[in-house]
Amino acid sequence: MARYTVHGKSRQECQDALDELGRLLDVTVTLMPTDRLGGSWIARAERNEAPDQTVRGFAVR
Repeated sequence: MARYTVHGKSRQECQDALDELGRLLDVTVTLMPTDRLGGSWIARAERNEAPDQTVRGFAVR
């Protein structure tokens, strides 16, 4: 399971980052934007499925 944390200077900045993460990856929000955990805005999400491990294209070494 992959877990992601986004930070922002404002609630809107944090929400925008969370929305972008959701657009790029199939995630479930586990913590909506909040500033109660230490002063800055934070949100969390997780992805239950492991990423596809199949290599496509050329591998870079």
